[in-house]
Amino acid sequence: MTSGNGESYDTAAERLERAMNRLDTSMRALSGRMRAVARLESENQRLAGELEEARARATRIDDTADMVSQRLGDVIDTVRDVLEGEARG
Repeated sequence: MTSGNGESYDTAAERLERAMNRLDTSMRALSGRMRAVARLESENQRLAGELEEARARATRIDDTADMVSQRLGDVIDTVRDVLEGEARG
């Protein structure tokens, strides 16, 4: 038996089966890609957290370095004042 356009029902069923197989393959591929995207998003969030922690740590290090530099400057000034006093005295 044939359909209105001359195609047999068996041929139409075969075409439908092939189309369904292609759809199934595409859906599996899409599912795999979605899992990969989810892993990448998770990794991105983890790395963003690590970056924020590193930035905070860098800020603390910079602040500490500034404080140490100021204290060293104060010590140098004190030693210079003591040496100048001894040279005069």
